[in-house]
Amino acid sequence: MPRIFCLATLFALIAGSASSVASDGAVSGKKSGPQAKELLMTFWNQVKDADTKGLDASLDPSWQVARADGSFMDKPEFLVKVGNGQIELDAFKLGPMKTTRHGSSLVVRYMATAEYTIKGSRYKGTPAPYLASFIRQGGRWLMTSQANFDLPAK
Repeated sequence: MPRIFCLATLFALIAGSASSVASDGAVSGKKSGPQAKELLMTFWNQVKDADTKGLDASLDPSWQVARADGSFMDKPEFLVKVGNGQIELDAFKLGPMKTTRHGSSLVVRYMATAEYTIKGSRYKGTPAPYLASFIRQGGRWLMTSQANFDLPAK
């Protein structure tokens, strides 16, 4: 049931972000795209390099990740698992992105292909949708959440 809810939420977000300016004044498009890609590249490279110090500085204290299999983690657990090798990213490639920004909030819907292991489950390295959110605080962007709709290899 959680997988159906996650996928339904993803499709609702995709359908709802079709316009370039939302009714609440949120702006999407090319202006936030390069910045979003840089933020995501930083995150993915920090995970790949097991850079827990960099991740700690890049992730908001409220950060959480949710996955298509229903699992989730908060920032402290994620940092421990990246640091001790329970989360291991071998390779990744980011695909097309759609960004929206309103004030100090930035949301990025994107595709990524990643080869990684989480707590013993190997993920297959096929393109999958992701959703990340950021907030600007103290002159810098912090990631507040990541939703991963990739499924482990069978």
